[in-house]
Amino acid sequence: MDTSGSMDKKLLAKALGSIASYSLARDVYAARVIFCDAAAYDQGFMKPEDILESVKVKGRGGTILQPGIDLLQGTEDFPKSGPILIITDGYCDKLNVKRDHAYIIPKGQHLPFVPKGPVFRMD
Repeated sequence: MDTSGSMDKKLLAKALGSIASYSLARDVYAARVIFCDAAAYDQGFMKPEDILESVKVKGRGGTILQPGIDLLQGTEDFPKSGPILIITDGYCDKLNVKRDHAYIIPKGQHLPFVPKGPVFRMD
């Protein structure tokens, strides 16, 4: 999840809500949450209910999301077949994602590259 300075509080709340609601709808017991601005901040596996409560967001600096992707793709405790959901405002670097993935971006925004995974929009 993009936690750079360009992501305002309302957008951050919607992003966290998207993670929690998707997890609840798909009976996902816990989602691995990574906050990322210019560095990756691993929050570990979080239950959807915990994501809906007060979460302290880390970051708020520049936007370089690749470290968060690399962390998930290289860690031993994240399933090798686990998909990655990337939530950003679109002001990000080109990403190299080697597994199934999708994006959630605000309505009206675009990614600065041609995405290989599906793109979903949030109001």
